[in-house]
Amino acid sequence: MLEDVLELGYQIGSVLLFLAFTIVALAIAYYVARYLIRAIAQGQISAKANSQQRQQIDILNVQLNSKNVIIAEQQAIVTNSHKAIDSILNEYWKLLVARLTTQNFASLKKNLQGLMDKAIKAGHPISEERQKGIMNALQQKYEEVLKKEYAKQEQARIQQRIREEARVEAERQRELQKLENEELTIQNLLQRALLKAQNEHNDEVQRLQEKLAEAQSKLERAKSQAQLTKAGFIYVISNIGSFGEGVFKVGMTRRLEPMDRVRELGDASVPFPFDVHMMISCDNAPALEAALHRGLNLQRVNRVNFRKEYFRANVEQIVELVQQNHGQVDYIADPEAIEYRNSLDMEDEDLEALAPELEALTAGADGD
Repeated sequence: MLEDVLELGYQIGSVLLFLAFTIVALAIAYYVARYLIRAIAQGQISAKANSQQRQQIDILNVQLNSKNVIIAEQQAIVTNSHKAIDSILNEYWKLLVARLTTQNFASLKKNLQGLMDKAIKAGHPISEERQKGIMNALQQKYEEVLKKEYAKQEQARIQQRIREEARVEAERQRELQKLENEELTIQNLLQRALLKAQNEHNDEVQRLQEKLAEAQSKLERAKSQAQLTKAGFIYVISNIGSFGEGVFKVGMTRRLEPMDRVRELGDASVPFPFDVHMMISCDNAPALEAALHRGLNLQRVNRVNFRKEYFRANVEQIVELVQQNHGQVDYIADPEAIEYRNSLDMEDEDLEALAPELEALTAGADGD
């Protein structure tokens, strides 16, 4: 469609140029005739030539009247041509707004500016103020689209959090039940061992007592974790084999074993496992996650989908943000990326030699 619009613009421009030359020629003829009329009125033309020239002037007056009509018609054509281009611009702007998404704003803005440049080149004046107004209107529409998309993503995020919290709560309940059963089993074994030892020192009794204390400690910790609904872990991970260096995922999990979440992220969706740079336990994980995301906002990899928690940064910058919002933290600066580095080191001959063993190891794995 853009090509058709531009072709129409060129055609209208050619018509406008022809009309401009015609108007100039008619204007010159008009002023020559006025000069002759004024000269006769002032007696500057000899009486002998008056009769003949008056006849010529009458003819000129008739011609001028006709040409004035033509000029008026041509001016109307020019006005209508400007209106036609204005209409094209308005319709094209409406089309862009209808097609506007969070992903294509830059390209549509470029297309709109290109169309205005072509219209100006074809002879249709568009002031800088009007161009700026058109672009500002497109910017406002884009902001509306962004707000709607953000609200949609926020609803999806809330739903995802609700599902995640329900799943985590079920996992916690299973873990609590498991720990309670373990505690009960150890207590029963301890009672039997005590009866058997008849109050004498017994290594088995001591071992069971230590095991019982450990089980009770785990149970208390799990109960405490379940009571703190906002407690969780913030993880900072990277995957240089999949995303390159300097790209980090900063996310949150409420799982009792946070590494399960990290392993889950690296299971099937990426070719290499993630490396952990930080694993931060905190009482208000959502607040810390939000603070880190705000601090890294301008470094987002995906700038239109805020649910994608990947950022281009360095470890030191993230550490500084954590220290500002949480406190001191232990971290690993350089990722191991063992599988990635081993893959780089492996020659084609090595891969061919190891292929049978690798196929045997992965034969039972599920496909994508």
